[in-house]
Amino acid sequence: MNYLKKQIPLIELALATAILSIHLYAAFSDAYNFPNTWFMRDDAYYYFKVAQNITEGLGSTFDGINLTNGYHPLWMLVCIPIFFFARFDLILPLRILLMVMAVLNVATAIMIYRLAKSNLSHAVAIATASFWAFNYYIHTTVYESGLETPLAAFSITLLIYKLSIFEKERRTKSVTMRKIVVLAILATFAMFSRLDLVFLAVICGFWIIFRDRPIRFILPLDIFIIFASMTSSVAFRTGIEQYNTIYAASAVEAMILVLVIKTVLLYFFGTYLYPYPGSIWKMLYRVGTALTISSVLSAGIYFILVQLGIGKSFPRSAFVIDWGISLLLILFLRLAAYWFGDLKIKTNDQMISPLDELQIYWKKWLTEGGIYYGVVGGALVTYMLYNKISFGTSTPVSGQVKRWWGTLINTVYESPAPDWTSFFGISYDKAYDAWQPASSLFLWMAKKIYPLFPGSNTLDERYYISMFVLLTLSFIIIFTNKRRTKQIVSNMALIPLAAGCGIHILSYTTTAYGGVKEWYWISQMIFATLAGAVLIHLLIHRFQHLPWWAVNGKAKFIRFTLKLASIVFSIFMAYHFSNYVKSIMRYDYFPADLPYMGVLPYIESNTSPGSIIGMTGGGNVGYFIQDRTIVNMDGLINSYDYFLALQNKQAPIYLGQRGVTIVFASPRLLLFPPYNKQFAPYFENYSEYGGKNLMYLLEKPKYKPKH
Repeated sequence: MNYLKKQIPLIELALATAILSIHLYAAFSDAYNFPNTWFMRDDAYYYFKVAQNITEGLGSTFDGINLTNGYHPLWMLVCIPIFFFARFDLILPLRILLMVMAVLNVATAIMIYRLAKSNLSHAVAIATASFWAFNYYIHTTVYESGLETPLAAFSITLLIYKLSIFEKERRTKSVTMRKIVVLAILATFAMFSRLDLVFLAVICGFWIIFRDRPIRFILPLDIFIIFASMTSSVAFRTGIEQYNTIYAASAVEAMILVLVIKTVLLYFFGTYLYPYPGSIWKMLYRVGTALTISSVLSAGIYFILVQLGIGKSFPRSAFVIDWGISLLLILFLRLAAYWFGDLKIKTNDQMISPLDELQIYWKKWLTEGGIYYGVVGGALVTYMLYNKISFGTSTPVSGQVKRWWGTLINTVYESPAPDWTSFFGISYDKAYDAWQPASSLFLWMAKKIYPLFPGSNTLDERYYISMFVLLTLSFIIIFTNKRRTKQIVSNMALIPLAAGCGIHILSYTTTAYGGVKEWYWISQMIFATLAGAVLIHLLIHRFQHLPWWAVNGKAKFIRFTLKLASIVFSIFMAYHFSNYVKSIMRYDYFPADLPYMGVLPYIESNTSPGSIIGMTGGGNVGYFIQDRTIVNMDGLINSYDYFLALQNKQAPIYLGQRGVTIVFASPRLLLFPPYNKQFAPYFENYSEYGGKNLMYLLEKPKYKPKH
């Protein structure tokens, strides 16, 4: 036992025991609990059914008919061996999966604890790890959905944790190619856990490769600013609705052009150097000049591309708006960098020009960049080629379907970002609430200040006032602890994580992506949790320097008290979390023969064995239904060919050719985009249940469709 304590710290052992015990209790509860109170996301069953079909030799298919790649690959690899057991019992794999997710929760919480302990106080580390492990929102969003989110959270935390170790070791040890390869593999692992984490993988490469130069701190944030500035400039000029339906693609094209030109000119004008060559005012002049020239060049080149038919037209004034926004934000960033820089370094010391820097470091940067991005990029290209060969499209069809939804007007599915708060991911709307659990704090404060802003329609004002006040207080804490903040931010790799989070949000909101979900924002949850821990640590550290803190041995007593308080907080969180789990995962409460879903006996009694049934969604029904096949009609877990047929209004013909004879769906829903009434001539209704109809899918239309 003493040996075990030495190998595994007591806090980590207690944390793991608590998490696993609570989840073990849930794993043995009534079977009915799993589809109705735990794994309730329909999307999760897309993974489950495809994994089951793979183990049965049917290939990567949800329905056994259409090949599909509409999922994130690593989570599917995790699911495949688990859902081998679905042939014996449909609930058994769900019990196993619940415990696999619990293990991932343990691993993530322990890495958060170690990351915080090595950079912050022990008390803060304990509280932060427990908060992640037992917070209700984090649990329900990350660990209760059955989706890829636990693996994504684990992979992001592992990458940041290893970057933190790398950051400390590089100061005393040489950086070998092996270390860069390992970090590249971890970044690749994160990318394949959720493919939208490719942006974090790319940004982390800059953080690693440019580790000896100031550019590593500024470039990731510059990229985010330029991305946000160019796309929001177009949206400001055209309006959000027109941006989504007409200009999103051209705005992203222009952004890529602007990003390349601006970063190159900012580099060669010396704005990534430190100490600055000359006064801060000269640096600001260089920034202004570089951005002005780059804006003129970008506008000119893009207009030429439009004339050549390569680019798409959009308002020219967007380049002017972009110049103003990017100038303001990048100047502010340089001033912040100046403030956080080591002011003791004399301006004439270590002076180097951009060309000199490039001459000194280009071979090193090229070699290490080739290795890092060779691993990440090579893996991504291989994955895309495999998809192209196997499925006819290089990227998951589900993402393509949702981007198509975003360009449609009045779609029955979720629309793209409808307003500015959603555009930047700061809405408290569920889908675009990207900064949980911080936004829960803003909402809590918004309720507290209700007497200052009474009224039934003032929540928006109170929410954003609360956000502004709390962020202002956070910046005050940061700027009054600038040296310690700089060290912590560097050691915990918070800059690449923050930039990756921002670019990740924009990758959805600026590309007219329809169907954004709250579980997309895993990296933001991790960043918000770590950032909150840093702020609490800095606040405590500031109090430690008060005169009364160290008098008569009080400092030691207060540190002990804080640690004890964090343990009590952890016990409190674990207790309430365990009560929540007990309340939803009941024992001997439901009859053993109770159908897992009420709709199952209805469909089975109104269709014959062997029927092939089309459904919108249909993940959980497809997994649990007996002797029938469910074919997904929205396209998220169907083939690329079906997606093309749906776009070309040939979906009924496509489904009919693949044996679909019955559809269970809302006829009204199928009248609107993306279906656009194409199914209506092929339907013959014969039964109804819960607002949906069972309908025959006819071989020939009853009347000529109007396209």
